[in-house]
Amino acid sequence: MGAVGIGGLAIGGSVLAACGDDEEDASGAKESIKAAWVYIGPPDDNGWTQEHDRGRLAAQAALGDRLETSFVPNIEFDAGTTETFQQLVDDGNDIIFANTEYAGLLTEVSDNAPDTKFCEINGHYYSDNLFPFYLAHETTAYQLGVAAGHLTENGRIGYIGAFPTATAFNDVNGLLLGARSVNPDATVETVLVSTFFDPQKAAQAANALLDAGVGFLFGVMDEPTFLQLSEEAGVWTGYWNLDFRSAAPTKYVSHFDLSEFGPFYTEQCQRVLDGTWVSQDEVWLLDTPIGDFGPNVPQDVQDAVLDVGAQLDSGELHVYEGPLNDNEGNQRLAAGETLDSLQAYAIDWPVEGVSGISPV
Repeated sequence: MGAVGIGGLAIGGSVLAACGDDEEDASGAKESIKAAWVYIGPPDDNGWTQEHDRGRLAAQAALGDRLETSFVPNIEFDAGTTETFQQLVDDGNDIIFANTEYAGLLTEVSDNAPDTKFCEINGHYYSDNLFPFYLAHETTAYQLGVAAGHLTENGRIGYIGAFPTATAFNDVNGLLLGARSVNPDATVETVLVSTFFDPQKAAQAANALLDAGVGFLFGVMDEPTFLQLSEEAGVWTGYWNLDFRSAAPTKYVSHFDLSEFGPFYTEQCQRVLDGTWVSQDEVWLLDTPIGDFGPNVPQDVQDAVLDVGAQLDSGELHVYEGPLNDNEGNQRLAAGETLDSLQAYAIDWPVEGVSGISPV
C-alpha cells in the first residue's frame, strides 16, 4: 500500500482531488470531500485495523472521485496523537475517523475545529462535531457461547483479552451466558494481556489456557497465534476480527462479521457530501452478525446458533436478563430486568462464572 509523506507523517491512501476542489453550495453540499482515518495498527494486521481499512476502501469505491481518502497507521496514545489529529484538520479533511478511542487526545482537537466532522469508535464523548460508534457484539459473543456449549464436553471456555473494558465484559459475558443456555455449569477463564497485538503474550496466554484444559478458546487479538495453537492442541477456537479459518482449518468455529464498517463509512461520507451530516447524543452501534462457520462445525450446532441469533434479533431472547450476579456475588439485574445493546455498551462487570477479570 502506497504512502505519501505529509508533515513528517506516513499517510497512506489515494490522492484524488486537490484541497480547493471541494466547493460548497448554499445548502452545505459539496462536490468532493476529503476523509482521513487514524489507525491504532497497520492496515494489514490480519485483524481490527485491516477490517477498518477495508471499510475505507469500500467507501472510496462507492463514492469514486467525490471522495479523497488517506490513513495514518500505528498511532498510539501520546502527545503526538493530538498533533496527528490537528495536522489532519489543517490538511483540510472534512471528516476524520478514529479506529480506537483516543479520548482527550482527540477531543482537544475536535472542540477547536467545529467545521470538521469526527467519528470515534468506542468513544464516550459527544459534541456537535464528534460522536462515537461501535459494534453491538454481545449478541455475537452469545451465539459463539452457544456453539461452545454444544462443542465442549467440559463447558470450559478460555478468553484472551486486552483490557478490562466494556468490550471485554461483553465478550466474556456473552460467551458465558450463551454457553450456559446449553450447559448450566459452563465457565469462562480470562487472561488479559494489556495489548491487542503481541504474539509472544498471546502465545503465553493461549498455552496457559490450553494447558488448563479449556475446550474452546476465543480472543480479541489482532493476529492468529492463539488460533494456530488451538489447532495444534485440537481445541475449538474462533476469532474477533475477520474470517481466519485458514489459521485453524479443522477446529475453527466462527468469528465476528465486521463488514458493516464499509456501509457506515460510506454513509457518513455521503452525508458530508450532501450537507446533511449531524452528530448525535448516543453511540451509533453497528450490527455484528456471526460469520461463516468452520468446515467441521456440525450442522445441528450451526442450526442451534442461527436459531438463537434469530431470537436475539426479534427480541424474544436477551443476552442480559435477570436475575444476574457479577462474579463477586453482587446482584446486578433483578428477575425480569434486561439490558439492551446501548446499556451493554457501558457495562463494567463480569457475570458470575467468569474468572480472571473483576468489576471496574
